[in-house]
Amino acid sequence: MDADFGLLQPFWLLLFPLPWLWLYWRLHHPDVWPSILPIPTVRYPLLGDLQHSNQTMTAQAKNRRPDILMAIALTLMLLALCQPVHYKTYIDSEKKSQPVDLVLVVGTALSMSLSDYEINGQAVDRMTMTRKLLDGFVSDYSGQRIGLVILGNPPAVWLPLTSDKSNVRNAISRIRTFLGGRLTDMGATLKLVREHFNEPQEKVVVLISDGGAQVGSVSPQDAAQELAAEGFTLYVIAVGSSNPEAGKLDQGSLIYETVNLTMLQQVATLGNGQLFHALDSYAFTNALKTIENKHRKSSRQEDRKRLTEVWYPLPLALAMVILLYAAFLQPGIETSAAEINDMGMK
Repeated sequence: MDADFGLLQPFWLLLFPLPWLWLYWRLHHPDVWPSILPIPTVRYPLLGDLQHSNQTMTAQAKNRRPDILMAIALTLMLLALCQPVHYKTYIDSEKKSQPVDLVLVVGTALSMSLSDYEINGQAVDRMTMTRKLLDGFVSDYSGQRIGLVILGNPPAVWLPLTSDKSNVRNAISRIRTFLGGRLTDMGATLKLVREHFNEPQEKVVVLISDGGAQVGSVSPQDAAQELAAEGFTLYVIAVGSSNPEAGKLDQGSLIYETVNLTMLQQVATLGNGQLFHALDSYAFTNALKTIENKHRKSSRQEDRKRLTEVWYPLPLALAMVILLYAAFLQPGIETSAAEINDMGMK
């Protein structure tokens, strides 16, 4: 359980012995406190009465109460310098956690031009849907950096890790079908990700593909397994319909190909990740948000803030009151002049 009170500048505690060492020295050197103005000297024939007045002042000088009060006041001033505070309830910072960096791998093969999505009654191809939803995801992204890789034959790093959202959205808008060739080499693409994004922190890869025809000497399954062995987590978002009837939306001359969920599921499992099937725009967006939230690092205790109430004015005000009281206890001019005046009246 955290303490309710604390000091923001505790190093001032090291000076606490000084006022009391000074008091010890004063008690062993009982000198009269110096006056601000010199006490006036008056010639007067009643020398005996004046000697009696001097004895009174000497008795007052022996009064050590002002010294003790001064030591207490100095101690309170040091306490005020320590800045005592009263801690109240915790409040969470605006950024409760910090998501890891994401590497988006986007397929651009020929099959991504098939239209099996529908938005507002209009047929939309897989590539257009991918660009549209990725743009919306990036605009709301609360993480640090995003990188882009083109899934193709050959593959290419389209954008290195960056925190500039406008740059990422611009790069996404320029992704087109056939950008990485007509076919896909998923094995070479995952190898490129493993070699290029090899930073020591946690690495999350999101592969967006319909699992179309594959080429290359390394199978996607083997590449995913090697990627996971290097500490990556590979998620797969499958785009396209698994229903052959969905091809009726496409008015092109291409032979309709359904999404290859079997192969993509194997890749996600071997990559220590999870497969999401984007049947519609909601499922696509939800998959991206789920991946982002799943890899948020838990908020640490030091990331939280506590409301504080400052208490240093209290010891400071008390010290001032004590100093004023100690000043009235010192022998002054008015007392001596009054006594002399009383003696003159006699």
